[in-house]
Amino acid sequence: MNEIDFSSIAVPEILPDGFRRLEWAYRRPRWRRMVATVLLMAQTGVSTVRELERLTALDRKTIHIVLDSMLDLLDPLIESHVFHAGGRGHLRVVVLTDYAKNLCRALGVEPVESDLEKIMRLHNGEVQTFHAALVLMAAYQARLRGWKAEVMPFDPQETPWFQPDLKVTDPEGWFYYCEVETRSRVKSHKWARMREVNLIVPTPTTRQWMVQRLKDMGIPGRATDLRTLAQQAKAGDLSRFWLEKW
Repeated sequence: MNEIDFSSIAVPEILPDGFRRLEWAYRRPRWRRMVATVLLMAQTGVSTVRELERLTALDRKTIHIVLDSMLDLLDPLIESHVFHAGGRGHLRVVVLTDYAKNLCRALGVEPVESDLEKIMRLHNGEVQTFHAALVLMAAYQARLRGWKAEVMPFDPQETPWFQPDLKVTDPEGWFYYCEVETRSRVKSHKWARMREVNLIVPTPTTRQWMVQRLKDMGIPGRATDLRTLAQQAKAGDLSRFWLEKW
């Protein structure tokens, strides 16, 4: 995902013909912020409200007002879904509609494939929504720490045998292809052919169980869990992404 400075996004004073209903429906500060948010989504491929909060530096209340405004339009700019993310947690994901993509093209920006669209295309994301939510949350936690993250970093035609869920790259340029697992299970046939495993799971308990199983199988690697990363981020600790290595 490309990092874009939200404050540098240029929004025209007058929108192209066919898209001026935004000007008529909302006051200038709001529709300009809406268009800037759409352009940000088009250039970065961001797919979660949490990522939009981070990239726009808007507080949670303000970004939800902006998104709700988009949803309220007759031809909405975004589609919004809520994915189960473990326990009582939920993740709100957003994608641009065709109307919004055409608006971006009219403004000279060709939308990139979003994180969610890529997961849907390459990993049956419409069915495996819990797994999709975990992949998006892992990407968010990596980017929050200044790492780069790419979901589904493979071409199924070129490497049908190699289809990791996520690629993360630390600030020094070291990169790791990761497997995101939804529950405590070790697929012996899957891991046995790997020289090492970079594992992302939902909870500390799942991480501890799976790490022990992988150690027993003699497979080295790294592991992290999303609950601990979220707790550390909330406490202001963004120093680590991997929580253990063996």
